[in-house]
Amino acid sequence: MKTNINICYLSGTIISDVEFNFFFNSKKLISKATFVLKTEEGFRNSNIDKSIQLEVRAYNEMADLIYRDFDVGDMVVLQAFLEGDKVILENVLK
Repeated sequence: MKTNINICYLSGTIISDVEFNFFFNSKKLISKATFVLKTEEGFRNSNIDKSIQLEVRAYNEMADLIYRDFDVGDMVVLQAFLEGDKVILENVLK
């Protein structure tokens, strides 16, 4: 379940190919795209001075957008939410 406390904003570079798949869930076809995002290092006044790599997942229309418009090396700003240990893409801001 998505709640406002789980919203996060991520800025970084796509460092892997976008993997695109379809799967069935309750007789419904769902598209899914996954990619690895390397976050920026030492952003402004952040106490974090090294980047991290996160696997980001996108579903349906967001998956289609990511697969169609983005590639390795593209810099992006994302709005996502956390679902357990997963980062689920909600919106591309840049």
